[in-house]
Amino acid sequence: MRLVQGRSGWWCIAPAGTALLPASWVHNGQLVAGELGGLTVPPPVRSYALTVLVSTACNLGCGYCFQNTGPAAPGRTDPPRIAPAALDPGTAAAIVDFTRERMARAGLTRLHLLLFGGEPLANPAGCRELLRRCAGLGPVSAAMVSNGTLLDPALAGELAALGLRSVQVTVDGPQWIHDGLRVTRNGRATYRRILGNVAAAQRTTALRFTLRVNLTPAVLPHLTGLVTELAGRVDARRCRLRIAPVREDGAPGLPPGAAAGVVAAYRHARRLGFRIPRPADAPCAFCGERDGRVGAVVNADGTLYSCWESAGRPGFGVGTVRSGYRSYPAGQWVSCRPYPDPRFADDVDAGLLDLLWEERRDRPCPTS
Repeated sequence: MRLVQGRSGWWCIAPAGTALLPASWVHNGQLVAGELGGLTVPPPVRSYALTVLVSTACNLGCGYCFQNTGPAAPGRTDPPRIAPAALDPGTAAAIVDFTRERMARAGLTRLHLLLFGGEPLANPAGCRELLRRCAGLGPVSAAMVSNGTLLDPALAGELAALGLRSVQVTVDGPQWIHDGLRVTRNGRATYRRILGNVAAAQRTTALRFTLRVNLTPAVLPHLTGLVTELAGRVDARRCRLRIAPVREDGAPGLPPGAAAGVVAAYRHARRLGFRIPRPADAPCAFCGERDGRVGAVVNADGTLYSCWESAGRPGFGVGTVRSGYRSYPAGQWVSCRPYPDPRFADDVDAGLLDLLWEERRDRPCPTS
């Protein structure tokens, strides 16, 4: 549970939801009165969460990627990466068998499937195979994290027909910043291609999209303009916008007041029709507890990892889908790392809750 202060007052962000608290309940940032009821009780888990790295290869050469094992040679845009692996039918079958057993053990009948990479569309056959096989596990909510460069309309339609429902793609800022960072492994720009593919998929499928904007000090002053630009290239009404701060080792962090700029960009995004994230305080379904009771991260070769951040890295495997979880040193269970500035995160969340509260308060009452 977290308490964050916004313009509307003190907000409680808890596992079961959020609440605006009476001023008398909080003193010096601490809860001193009142009863939160069931707000702090985590809601029951309803779906098993499965992430599969369909391919560890990627057609982009982003220098900041956490799956790089070193920098690119001077003048090149092809940094070395984690070991190559591509999902094949036999491993897909083993993943489904493993998932079926874990779902039964947890008493879950629904599946949330995330196609991940590398770039999952570097192995479209593996994506098709996994979607087909997982359909037999019960109601499935299928999503994909993709760089978007390979998502042509025909492939988007095929994957949507197999059950894919949503796709997250990343934008590294305005075109002139993005095209200096998010480039192909032979140095080609990607901004127009990514957004063109999103727009084409929106015209031909019912896929929903999340546009993740990687936030750095260079991008911060251009956020509102970028949101306007994005709304002009895609159907904002069918997109969620997520602004995610990133920090490379040794690089400067965001300046004071950055949270206000982010909230202003979210406010502008709402006016243009984008959906925005609602703050939450829930454990990660993949790495929130050891040995993944309600979720798993699986590499393309069938190796189990605790988190997408460690997947594919030597020495961080915690088992396989064929033999299950094994004994491993405590340090091999890696969990998601929050942004290192908790004050920034709290200020953004408070601003988002104020914004959503204002929208709800100002919404016209239905007439009888």
